[in-house]
Amino acid sequence: MSTKDTQTYTSLVTIDRIADAMSAHGVTIEPDASGRAAVANLNGFNVLFVLLDSVAIIRADASTETPADSPDPTVYLAANQVNSTFLDARALVVNKADTLIVRTESETQVAAGMTDEQLQSALKLSIDGVLQAQDAMRALVDEMTQARENRD
Repeated sequence: MSTKDTQTYTSLVTIDRIADAMSAHGVTIEPDASGRAAVANLNGFNVLFVLLDSVAIIRADASTETPADSPDPTVYLAANQVNSTFLDARALVVNKADTLIVRTESETQVAAGMTDEQLQSALKLSIDGVLQAQDAMRALVDEMTQARENRD
């Protein structure tokens, strides 16, 4: 059996292997010149793939209409709820732009290498988790906003 048979042997995870694994799921990602990052648009979300020495980070960002300097805690409370219930991804609120940005991300340990099958499975789990967390954030913000409006 050849050492190139990645179904049997683990191989170093590279951004090119991540791109190949995602293409097996019908998703095209665009690697950048650094060889450490790639981007894709999935379900309307800008998704960033970043490869560090020990982990691959998959991150999706979504803009909100909430001004970054707003005292309204709704988005932050929704992120807290997602983080206390979701296992596959975490939610962050970024306030470094004009409006708040909801960022969901997932990490996959890659330091020991992975077979193609392991990489495809891990990426699918990460992508599903990140997108589900975005959907949950949107639903929670809407629910909390509606509850507040009904109370007033």
